[in-house]
Formats: sequence, structure tokens, C-alpha cells
Amino acid sequence: MALTLTAGKPRPTAQGIAFSELSAHLRGRLGTYTSRVLVTGATGFVGSHFVEALAQAGARVRALARASSRTEALRRTGAEIVRGALDDPVVLRQAVRDVDVVFHLAALTRARSAGEYRRVNVEGTRALVEAAAAAGAPRFVYLSSLAAVGPSYDGRPVGADDAPRPLTEYGRTKRAGEEACLAFADALEVVVLRAAAVYGPRDRDLFRFFSMAARGILAIPGGPDRPIQLIHVRDLVDALIRAGSAPSPTGGVYHVAEARAYPSAEVARLIAQAVGRPARLVRVPPRMVYTAAAVSELGAGLVGRATIFNRDKARELLAPGWLCETAAAERDFGFVARTPLPEGLRETAAWYRASGWL
Repeated sequence: MALTLTAGKPRPTAQGIAFSELSAHLRGRLGTYTSRVLVTGATGFVGSHFVEALAQAGARVRALARASSRTEALRRTGAEIVRGALDDPVVLRQAVRDVDVVFHLAALTRARSAGEYRRVNVEGTRALVEAAAAAGAPRFVYLSSLAAVGPSYDGRPVGADDAPRPLTEYGRTKRAGEEACLAFADALEVVVLRAAAVYGPRDRDLFRFFSMAARGILAIPGGPDRPIQLIHVRDLVDALIRAGSAPSPTGGVYHVAEARAYPSAEVARLIAQAVGRPARLVRVPPRMVYTAAAVSELGAGLVGRATIFNRDKARELLAPGWLCETAAAERDFGFVARTPLPEGLRETAAWYRASGWL
């Protein structure tokens, strides 16, 4: 059973679509939607936007949140909150009871060890999909990443059928999470969304580049200019909704991104323009990028923390390119990214300024 869906495909617009417009857009798609959905990772960057959009569209949202998570914003949306972790079978049975769609967004994007990644991204995912199948939840939407398939080595966008070649432990465990979900394809309607690099208001990872640009300098890896596709969080929310509401998606695995690719130097220049001041681009030799990442990783390890800028991240930054085909998502559930990168970056910078981050 999918969410109720109205027919029609979105048309890209030059101006994209605002968050308020997205809520109206979703209400139009869902109509008098009264189904219940479970969302994991609801307190995170993507999850917080997703739950707000669902709630504004009239959905009945149940959110699985760790005991340590702050849930004030979730409560304001009216979401039902189930406290617990992915390794607690009792909690999972409670979370998946009587839901029509499970949206599994929770994941570790940084960890101190391969074991930490595996416990959440693989074992936790497997436990959740098993619980959903046992409870008879009709559809399971798993938010994965292009990291699970790996970069494009020949300038050709990677497709869903290409052999995965993940570069990082995060990518390897997200790929294993995909496999855990797809193993239940006979019991559930499983939809895997591999998202390109996600940006937008509330994002802390790309914020580092905005902060550098605000200081008048932007460091990018040296060597050939690497093409990359990205996706605004608002568009990813729309893709998730469509993945949960399409009558019968057929492909299993879909890539979602703005169709246009941008050279890495252009992305840096667009960030500087969004911040509103000229920034000098400094091309850092690849060996220095990797060395800096290793030092960052060592420093974080000494204080018992995980860092996003580690040797795995350096491998991603130095990859030939991050390109993916997006036609299948448009074909099967009408998804087209609507927010051009220049507009999305301007909006993101404005949010950072309004929130006191810049």
C-alpha cells in the first residue's frame, strides 16, 4: 500500500520551489491523506525537513528517536515519538506497528570505527526492515547515498545497475544496508533512494565551505576540475514523498540529484557569490588534502570523537567525479529536482545569516 497520490509529473522551474510551496505541493499530492508513516533519523538535517513537510501535508507521523536526541522541534510538528534505538527489538516492534510506509533515514555519516558504522548502517537497517516485514508494513523507503555506488571514473553518470565500487567505510555500509533492504523485496515494496550530496538550511557539513568563503578564501582540491551533482534538501524531501507514494515503482534503486553537474571550482565560486563577497580559490595539492585529513582524523581519535574530515572524506574529495543518472526516478515516480544550485546556495546562505551562523 502506497501513500495516496495524484497523477502528474513536476515541471522544473527556473526559480525552484520554496519550502512553503513544497508543503502546498505535498498537500495537493496527498489530498486528505490519513495514513501513518514511520520516520527514522527524524531529528537530523534531512529528517527534520521531511517530518515538517509531512506534518504540514496532513500526514500522521511517528518518529523513532534515540533517548539522547532533542525532540522539541519534532513535538511541535505533532509527531508521535517512540524513544529507542535500532538495536532494540521491542522498540522496533512498537515503532512499525500499523504503519503504511517506513522511511529509514537514520545513518551514521561519521564514526570512530568500521564497527560503529556497521552496527547502525547495516545491523540497525537489517533489524528495522525485518521488523517492518514481520509487521506487514507495505512499503519501505531507504535513504542511501551515492557513496554506496561510488564515483564516476570515466565521466559517465553511474546507473543503478552499475557494479558498486564504494570508496569509504560509510559507502560500504550504506551499500550493505541497501542489500539488507532489497533482501526483503518479496515481502515489502522496497524503494532505495541514492541521494547525491545534500545541502540546504540546517546543513552543517557544507557550512564549512560557506564559513571559509565568508573569510575570503575557499580551499578546493588541486588537480583536474571534478564534476559533481548535488541535491537541495527540499528536492530530496519531494523525492522521498514520491518514493513513498508512487503506485508501483519498478526499479528498486534510484538516484536522485539535480540533473546538471557542476565543476568543483564552479561550486566554490557559487558559494562565494551566495555569501556575497569575493573569495580567493586556493587549490590544495591532493597529497596535502590527504595529509590534512589524516591529521584531523588522528586529532579526533585522541579525544574520542569522530570527524567528518577524515581519510575517507579525502578519498571522496579526490575522486574523479560524482555523477549519476536521474532518468529512472523521473520515469517511475515523476521526480525532477527543481532547485538550481545557484538559487539553492543563495537561499542556504541567507538561512545561515538569519540564524547567526555567518
